[in-house]
Amino acid sequence: MGIGQRQPIILRKVTVAIDPTTGRNVEAQDEDPTGIYRTWAEVTGSGGGRDYLNGQIGLTHTRDFLVRFRFDKFPNCEWKITYQGTPWTVSNIRRVDEKKFYWTFSATRKNDA
Repeated sequence: MGIGQRQPIILRKVTVAIDPTTGRNVEAQDEDPTGIYRTWAEVTGSGGGRDYLNGQIGLTHTRDFLVRFRFDKFPNCEWKITYQGTPWTVSNIRRVDEKKFYWTFSATRKNDA
C-alpha cells in the first residue's frame, strides 16, 4: 500500500428523517464541518451485480475503500462516500486486523444508465 495507490474521497455523515408531507424517508447530508471528512483511500473493486426492480434491470457497483484515518467516534453506516464526484452508499465497515487507524468501507452505487 503506497501513496501512489490512494485516491481522495469525502466521507459525509447522512441523517435520515421522515418527510411530514409524504411520510417517506428523506436523506439529509450533514453540512456541519464536523460531519465531513476529506481523506485518502486505497480503492479496490470487489464486484457488481444486477437488480431487477419495477420491471427494470439496474447494474450496481461495489468498491472497498481502505482508509487510514483516526475517527473521534466509531464510524457507522450512516455515512456516504463521495469518490470521483459520485456518491457511494456504505454497506459494511470493518476494522483491518483490529488496528486503531485502518478501516475498510464496503460501498455500493447504482449505475445511472
